[in-house]
Amino acid sequence: MEWIETTGKDLDEAKELALEHLGVEESEIEFEVLDEGRSSFLGFGRKSARIRARLRPSFPNPKRERKPRKPRQQSAGTTSSLSPVSNSEASSDKIEKPRAERPRTERPKESKKVESEENAAPRAEREEVSRVELANAAQEFLAGLMHEFGLSGEVTVTHLDDESMELEINGEGLGSLVGPRGSVLTAVQEVTRSVVQTRAGEGAGRVGVDIAGYRQKRREALEKFARDQAAKVRETGEELVFEEMSAPDRKIIHDTVAEIAEVATRSEGDEPHRYVVMFREGPMSQESDDDGATARVDS
Repeated sequence: MEWIETTGKDLDEAKELALEHLGVEESEIEFEVLDEGRSSFLGFGRKSARIRARLRPSFPNPKRERKPRKPRQQSAGTTSSLSPVSNSEASSDKIEKPRAERPRTERPKESKKVESEENAAPRAEREEVSRVELANAAQEFLAGLMHEFGLSGEVTVTHLDDESMELEINGEGLGSLVGPRGSVLTAVQEVTRSVVQTRAGEGAGRVGVDIAGYRQKRREALEKFARDQAAKVRETGEELVFEEMSAPDRKIIHDTVAEIAEVATRSEGDEPHRYVVMFREGPMSQESDDDGATARVDS
């Protein structure tokens, strides 16, 4: 009997698929585990279990080549295998033959590495998950992440439409989820978006995550900083080169300075080491900045 391979979320499911494919009981089949599978946090990045299976081989009583039976003329030297067959042996043969030729439901010999048609239906359904369900999935992920960090708090959806969703975490001692200059928060947001995208495919849209109002406080601080530095540039005429910033932070600087007369900004460098340069402008023209803001630059 040829081996078949099946996969499932765990070993039990993989075995059930093998039994269903072969149409027999578990006692009549033998398995080999190819991959026990593994799970990860909240099922994200889960690896399926994989086995191979076949009907357990049945071995009838060994039979030697026999001459036509002549029971009444059997010689004294004849081996026991040539003796008349007893009723019990005949019964045994009748039992063994059906096992060797056991009828079973034949199915296409497709590789079980590929999902069956029955399992393909849930995938189609996942592609049509509602925006509310996607937001709930993001909430559950963030709640589980907080639990893993040993933190307590509340995750709420602050905005949801067909193109974007915003979530916020509030609680005590959440600094470890923010990190220096929001670096950990940025990573948390990207992973949350990946979780949503896994459920929604290309329809994930924009996913934003904030923690204890950090992003709003960061925006207010950067806007004040930009205005203060713009005043110095306008007074001295000297260019100011800022430290490396993330794209969202650079955009806040560009947008703030765009409203201040006689001062402009531009971005220089390559990611992730891109930074903002602020300068006093002369005769002006408009040019689109790479960070999505319109900045005034020297012509």
